[in-house]
Amino acid sequence: MSKVPFKDLPFLVKAAVFVSFFMAWVMFEELVIDRHGLWRFLPFYKVGLFCIWDVLALFAIGGGLLWASLPRRSERARCAVRCLLHWCPACA
Repeated sequence: MSKVPFKDLPFLVKAAVFVSFFMAWVMFEELVIDRHGLWRFLPFYKVGLFCIWDVLALFAIGGGLLWASLPRRSERARCAVRCLLHWCPACA
């Protein structure tokens, strides 16, 4: 069985992975944070409601998946400025 990189998967699969990871965060909130009273130690946490911690989880999960789907530096095309001047501040 061949391995397919995450960046080559269809958008629907990437969206399903995002939803799965976010639902795992929601279950962690329900089963660990809410039930054991750990919400008292989290500032701005609202029990059973959408809060800043959920927004942070969305950004962390989305950013991680976006980073995983970007092409690696070795796979990118060469910079035109670097080809002309043999140096580019953006590529350095």
